[in-house]
Parts: sequence; structure tokens; C-alpha cells
Amino acid sequence: MVAAVCAIINPSYSQTLYGSLVGTVQDPSGAAIPNATVTITNTGTGQTIDTKTDQAGRFDVLNLLPGTYDIKIVGAGFRTYTKTGIPVAANTVARQDVLLEVGAMTEQVTVQAEVSQIQTDKADTHTTITSQAISQMPLAGYRNYQSLMNLVPGATPTRFQNSITDTPGRSLQTNVNGTNANNNVTRIDGAASINVWLPHHTGYVVPEEMVGEVNVTTSAADAEQGFAGGASITVVTKSGTNNLHGSGFEFHDDQHLKARNFFLLPTQQKPLSIFNNYGGTLGGPIIKNKLFYFFSYDATRQKLGANATYTIPTADIRTGDFSAYLPVANGGTCTANCAVIYDPATGDPATGQGRTPFPGNRIPANRISSISQKIQAYYPQPNLAGQTSNYVAVGGPILDRDYTDGKVNYNLSSRSAIWGRYGRMWATSGGKGIFGEAVGPAPGADPGLGNTVTQNMSAGHTYTFGPTVLLDGVFGYQRHHQTVTAQDYGQNFGQILGIPGLNGPDIRQSGFPNINFTTYTGFGAPNWMPAFRTEENFTTSHNLTWTKGAHQFRFGFDGILLRLNHWQPELSAGGPRGYFNIDGGVTSVPGGANPNNLNQYAQFLLGLPSQIQKGEQYILMTAASGSSAVMPRTAGRQPAN
Repeated sequence: MVAAVCAIINPSYSQTLYGSLVGTVQDPSGAAIPNATVTITNTGTGQTIDTKTDQAGRFDVLNLLPGTYDIKIVGAGFRTYTKTGIPVAANTVARQDVLLEVGAMTEQVTVQAEVSQIQTDKADTHTTITSQAISQMPLAGYRNYQSLMNLVPGATPTRFQNSITDTPGRSLQTNVNGTNANNNVTRIDGAASINVWLPHHTGYVVPEEMVGEVNVTTSAADAEQGFAGGASITVVTKSGTNNLHGSGFEFHDDQHLKARNFFLLPTQQKPLSIFNNYGGTLGGPIIKNKLFYFFSYDATRQKLGANATYTIPTADIRTGDFSAYLPVANGGTCTANCAVIYDPATGDPATGQGRTPFPGNRIPANRISSISQKIQAYYPQPNLAGQTSNYVAVGGPILDRDYTDGKVNYNLSSRSAIWGRYGRMWATSGGKGIFGEAVGPAPGADPGLGNTVTQNMSAGHTYTFGPTVLLDGVFGYQRHHQTVTAQDYGQNFGQILGIPGLNGPDIRQSGFPNINFTTYTGFGAPNWMPAFRTEENFTTSHNLTWTKGAHQFRFGFDGILLRLNHWQPELSAGGPRGYFNIDGGVTSVPGGANPNNLNQYAQFLLGLPSQIQKGEQYILMTAASGSSAVMPRTAGRQPAN
């Protein structure tokens, strides 16, 4: 898609990844001072940028990396003016209007900058989340900076999405001003970060120690942010400075540090719960005032103790003996949770009318399916009393995750600067099903392990052709690769169990069949497993800014290409491994008592499923979506008073 946009808007100077420093220089009478020399210095890197005021006393210094700056203004016949500690944030305009005092240039007036509370040079609504806020405020959700989206006006409280196995980055979701969460777009140093399959997720969640600042625009966004329908979120990562800085950290939590659950029995121990998050940063100069680096490492090791209760068949009904559950009304002794087991080989084959019960409510041994006998051998014995909720199992789902991020900045000259950043996350997460090779549910997690590698990188440049013409650009790339398999992967259970056509020649169709009961805990893994996903984001953004008198003209191109390459046939109930549904209707009669868990298991023993499905994917699921925009626009500049 190519779109052309032209707009005349309020004064707007900044590009989303950078900030701007603008102002007017006047004498005590309010008259403009033209041709005054304005020098801007980044206090962290020592980079200096020189410009001069125009005939109306205006100056514009655009595309400044977020940071703290000093400004020095020298005019003939006036005292030299210096102001220190001016904060410049991404997607913001810092205004410094100055009155020069008459005197010799050797005399100097120095002012400490104060924080501006009112935005006068941009029409958008945005919130800046600083690195100080991120580092000092409590962050829930794996120390995720997205937790602070709760402070953004118009945003709903952030929340987790999908499972840890599926999304180990643990991106948080929010809705802004009532829009769909899919409409939020996050860019990391200018590079789009989108989970193509689950677009309500940020593809790469930058670790807390690497985040320099976050700018969240929620309305009236500039044209550069036109692809966002909800919030446009710009994450700027930290850069090195002339000073060598480093940090180390570790956060630990376990069950011994938590209060005991009120409902635990006195004999029960607190469930296992271990969380470790550790890492560090290092940043500094390679060449003073020229070349800088910043590196971050973040690791998470988590194991959560979980337990759950399930329903599995008792020893008697595994042999087909349902005599203890024959209702009193039918000559039995059962008064609660009873069932009459009807023989599906009797009565009308089409309607089921006229079926007769098995004698003594027992299924003859020669009628029990050999396949069913093999399958039920994977059930453990109950460890609690009763027909239902009679088996408790424990599990320890894991999340082992590592982040490495590095960034290099190079000030080629006062006119030109380049930078590059690379981030990589790799993770293993998930749990194990309680039935071993037959999988089944996993307490507290998905019954499978996901191996995920996400890489996000970007490179950018700025070049000043002259006092009135400036070029900037960004190239970005993200690759997300994920494999999710359960513990049955690679085994042909069609041969082991004797079920023809269950698996197939492709190893991705391997695994234990999904067997679904209404009451009993079933076998197999979720239908979305296995999953093999490769997704890519390509970003290129370029802007040319031309200042002419009281007007600013900005021309740009913004392009995003998204690619998806998946093998994941999850549309059928059982996915590629096959699915058998057992509802109990085969061993009951129409118009009689509703079939219950006993009817279901009797039907299973007879080897007569109610429904059979299998999903096959014959071709690789691929898709590409590209969007680009050409954005010429003009912006009026605030005139001198």
C-alpha cells in the first residue's frame, strides 16, 4: 500500500526517534538578534552542534538524541548566555527563548535549566516515561517497562496475553482511547516490533536496564506515526557516554519469602516457587566525544510449583465393570452418579431407539477394544477417593530466558552521526503433561516446551546539509523464530496403538491422539501444537527537513513489510495428530437419562468415538503485508515576539 499525505499543521519540529531544541534570541527591548551563534552540547557525549539565528532571531536544532544538553549563545555587543541541564526527550520540542543582556561578549550569564510544564510547539498528546521512572518505580510482570503504560491517560490497565510457552517475552496488552490493542504500534529505535501472528503483542520487549525512555503518543500524532491507530509507542534504548558506567543486579523470590496461603492444610507445604532475574550493563566511550557503546544482559530463571486435580477412571470401570453404578431403579444399588450402560449393537442402528443394557451393567471382555486398552494403560491410578476429581498432580513449569542488547553511537562530525543496535532474546518455556508420552494437561502451564529466538536490530543516521536542511533515516529488521512441541513429538502412535492413518509421513504429524471426554481428563496435547513459526519485520523510514523563514517543510517515506511463515494446522479440534471425541451418547438411549462420565468411558472402551477429526497442512502458511507512506507536509514556525 502506498499513500500520499499532505498537511498544514501546527508548529512541529521533532522526529519520533529524536527531540528538538528551538527558540528565539532577543535583546532587552524585545527586538530580534540575527546572526547570533548558538552552540548546543550533549553533556553525555560531548557532541557539539553550531547554528545561527535567522533575521527574526529564530534558531532550530533538530534531530537530537534524547539526553541532557547545554546551550551557549554569543551575539556581538551582548553578554554570552549559557544555560545548562536542558532535558531533550524523543518526539518532543524543548523551547529556549532567550533575552541577551547588553555587554561585552567576555561577560557571561549562566542559567540552570528548569523543567517546562507546558507544551507549546506540538499539537499531539503524548506521555514520556523516563529511564529514572522505569528504574525506580515498581514494575510488575517480569520488570517490564510496559507496566508503566498504566500511567498513560486513556490506557486500560496492562495485562498478560496468551501463555508463557507461546509468548515467553511476556508482552503486556493495553487498549488506548477505546481502540483495539492490535492498533498499537511499538518501534524500538525506529524499528517496528510486531508479533505478526499475535499483533496485540510487542514482538521484542526491551529489558528494563536497556530502556532509555519511552514516548507514548495517544492522539494527534505526526505523519511519521501514521501507521498507529491506537498508541504510537517509541522506545529509545540507552547509549554510551564519555563516562564509564556499569551496573549489576539480581532479584530473587521464592516460596519461603511469601506468606502462607490461608487455605493450605497444616500438613501441606507451600508450593515451590522460584524466580531469579539477574544481569548487568556496561557503557562508555571507545573514542572520547566520538564513538560510544552500551551493552546490557538480562536473564530470567523461573520455576513455579503448581498442582491441580483431575478425573481419571477407577480400577473397576477400566475392566468394563459398571455394576456398582447400576441405579436402584434398574435393580442395582447405586443412588448417586449412576448410569445404565446400553449396548450400541442392539436397537435401531440409526436412531438408537430400543437399545438394551449390557447384562449386569458389565461390558464383555471380548467387546472391549484392544486400542482402548492400550490407551488407558497410560492412565495412572487414582490417588484420591471418588469417581471424579480423584487424581492430584504437581508440576513445575519453567521459563529460562536471556536477553543481550548492544548499541554503538558514532559522531562522525558536528554535521553527521550514525548508530546501530542489536537485541536478541532466546527462551525455553513450558511444562510437561501428567501422562508422560500420552501428554495430557500440565499443572500451571501448557503441556509442551517452546524454544524461541527473537532478534530486533536497527541502524540510523542524521546528516545536516546546512543550517536549514537536515536528513535522517532508520533501517530496521526483526526476526522471530519459534518451535513448540510436546513430549510426544517424533513418535508414531498410529503404529504403537494400532490406529490406521493416525500420524503420517511428516514428523510434524506425529504424537499421541487427542482424546476428549466431557468429564475425564483427556490425552494428547493442545491442537495448536506443534507450531513452527518464522516471522519478520522490515522497516525503513527517511525524512528530509527544510526550514524556510517562518515555515518548516518536512518530506518523508515510511515503509513496513511484515512476513509470516508458519506450519501450524490448528483449525481442527485435534490438529495434525488426530482427534477423537467421546460424549457418551453411544451407550445411552435417546430420551433417557443424559449420558454422564460412566457412559462416556463405556463408549471409549467399546472403541466407538462420536467424532473423528484430523487437520493437515499441505503447504507452508505464508503471508506478507506491506505498508508505505510518502509524507510531504509543511509546518508554520512560531514567530519572534
